[in-house]
Amino acid sequence: MIRLIRIVGFLLIASGAVMLLTWAIEPLRFLWPWIRALPLPIQIGMAAAALGFLLLLGTVIWERLEDRSQDSDLLDDS
Repeated sequence: MIRLIRIVGFLLIASGAVMLLTWAIEPLRFLWPWIRALPLPIQIGMAAAALGFLLLLGTVIWERLEDRSQDSDLLDDS
């Protein structure tokens, strides 16, 4: 399940990165009005990219915290 969430997170991050690059890079800035003119569902999709990043970051931290408890258990056994 965590793997699926991470894949979705990476895909959402990629779409968000494309949006960011079109605004941040001067030669691509002419695309920004076109992107703002896109339908609302696509703009919501870009917001979902940011949410995907947070989701991905959360799963990484969650997995690390689980590993940390296992590491401390191993340390206590020795």
